[in-house]
Amino acid sequence: MAGSRQQTPLHERIYQDLRGRIESGELPPGTQLPTELEIADEYSVSRGTARQAITRLVNEGSVDRTAGRGTFVSSRRLTYAARELLGFGQQIRATGRTPSSSLVDLSLVPADRYAKLFGFAPSIEKLVSIERVRRADGQPVALEQLLLPWPRFAGLRDMDVATLAVYDTLENLFGVHLRAGEFHLDVEDLDDRQAELLEEPPGAASFLMLGTVYDQDDQPIVGVKCYYRRSRYSFHFTIPRESHSYPNYTPPRPVMSR
Repeated sequence: MAGSRQQTPLHERIYQDLRGRIESGELPPGTQLPTELEIADEYSVSRGTARQAITRLVNEGSVDRTAGRGTFVSSRRLTYAARELLGFGQQIRATGRTPSSSLVDLSLVPADRYAKLFGFAPSIEKLVSIERVRRADGQPVALEQLLLPWPRFAGLRDMDVATLAVYDTLENLFGVHLRAGEFHLDVEDLDDRQAELLEEPPGAASFLMLGTVYDQDDQPIVGVKCYYRRSRYSFHFTIPRESHSYPNYTPPRPVMSR
């Protein structure tokens, strides 16, 4: 074990040590990390080695680095539990936090730009686009764009969409039964505009969720494009396994001990 530890790169050992202190609560959320120079002195390494360790913590979302202020332990990450179709407010309240939003843009956009991506019918010419910054306890955590067929949902433009629970409104005011959503998750770097809205540095990695919400007739109702801050979100998937029969299964042969 001692030989293995000696072979571990110095920046890896520092990273593991700091991460352990964060996970144990020794360094709670909001705590300022020592500077690169202080860490270098503590571990008797170069400043560049200390920077490597801190950068890894930043990239995984364990700490936030702000120019002119320093590096601080991040707040506890939100967990997106991919088990059922919930609105953002329901997701955030389930974690014990308070949801809020600010409207970035409300407009009509050409449907042909999104038809293939979200499966809208060729007969739909325009879409209502709602773009919002979504917050948890006042902190921006996601940049969301919802796209809905116009003129069917033109009435949304007359509502206070900044705080509107869109899924609930579709079901209660527009008489739509939302059956299910189909999504895929990717990782994408934020451009300058997205980064500014989410208070991240340009080029920061985000989780990009793209998908479509369908009604009871399997018609696409909502196109969803949402950037989740990688430093604030993690995703949890529950995937059930059905029982299977294996008529041709051959048990493995036992291995004789030597």
